[in-house]
Amino acid sequence: MTLKTDTLGLLLTLQVAFAAISIFLPKPANKWTWRAILPLALTILTMRWWQVDHPPMRNLFEAFLWLPPLLTGMTFYSQWRDRTDTTRLDAALCFLVAFPLAFVFDAAPGRLPPVLQSPLFVPHVLGYMISYVLLTRAFALECLKQSDAARENAAWGFACISLSLALGSYWGNEAWGAYWQWDPKEQWSLATWCVYAAYLHLPGRRKWRITLLGVGVLFIVLTVTWINLSKLFSGMHSYAGV
Repeated sequence: MTLKTDTLGLLLTLQVAFAAISIFLPKPANKWTWRAILPLALTILTMRWWQVDHPPMRNLFEAFLWLPPLLTGMTFYSQWRDRTDTTRLDAALCFLVAFPLAFVFDAAPGRLPPVLQSPLFVPHVLGYMISYVLLTRAFALECLKQSDAARENAAWGFACISLSLALGSYWGNEAWGAYWQWDPKEQWSLATWCVYAAYLHLPGRRKWRITLLGVGVLFIVLTVTWINLSKLFSGMHSYAGV
């Protein structure tokens, strides 16, 4: 674990601090610290984009930069949609992604590989980021016994992951000449899709629903970390490391 001492690193550390404060600060004061993360996160994204001169999605560090602003946006949506305050929930999820951004992931800039220089690059990766946030929120909301909100998040997340899988398949055919390569990351993305398809389409009691949502989150974590980073699972997506 290392402290990044450049300007971007200090802003990332500040983002971690704001997320932590938003978890423990009493209401309604925590809303102000949480809202401050949105302009901070957008500033970080803009700085990184300017620094690398391509959409910051090349590796895990850059992809995770999109999660804090997505989480703040979902907090605002929940408040507008059904007057539900998810500040602490979203702040806790933000802390979990902001901490490795600030102290674990390597932030060294790099060139965008030729295979990623496609108009499908941004919607494909961003679709996955949105789906992962929504599907993780669905599990957390179900744990808090907010089943209707959990199902809505899961439905939107399932739509996003379906779109990203379809875009990835089309892009794979354009780049590698086949719609499906049985790449480890492709297989785990499909397995994750199947778990949420079962959750949305098979009837069951709350224990069944929460189990499926938990398994889905486990598959997401494995796909993003172990499958993405381990040298045991080299494949067509091996360039998308930390």
